[in-house]
Amino acid sequence: MTEIKLSSDVNLNATIDKFWETIPSLWHIIRARIRDEAVTQFDITVDQFHILRHIRKGRDTVSKLAEAKRISRPAISRAVDVMVNKGLVTRTQDTQDRRQMQLDLTPKGYELLETIFGKNRQWMLQKLATLDEEELESIQVAMHALGKAFN
Repeated sequence: MTEIKLSSDVNLNATIDKFWETIPSLWHIIRARIRDEAVTQFDITVDQFHILRHIRKGRDTVSKLAEAKRISRPAISRAVDVMVNKGLVTRTQDTQDRRQMQLDLTPKGYELLETIFGKNRQWMLQKLATLDEEELESIQVAMHALGKAFN
């Protein structure tokens, strides 16, 4: 029984080590790619890109955005102001609570997100196309397992 436990501990520690070797560097590469797309081609910051994503996902008030991004309401408000001025986001007064402003993406905001997502997806397709079917299936299984472990 102790031998199995020891083997499991070794396997768990090896998995944790591989996680830290892989995930942060992959995320750094992907984030740099998104930053490059957003900043150089669309004149928005990565934070603005993420705010647009959160609005699209239904975080449609400054309070909800501040909570999701874990930054202050004034900082979110300033970022939203910039995006309103760029024509990416609209603000409308909430009919239920006049103190709240409802945030929505404009058609231009939706188009910008779709373009960035599309370009990123194409880039990822090129990268992952170098793997064989078995490797792709292994990644899918591993992603499912990671989601299960952390949710």
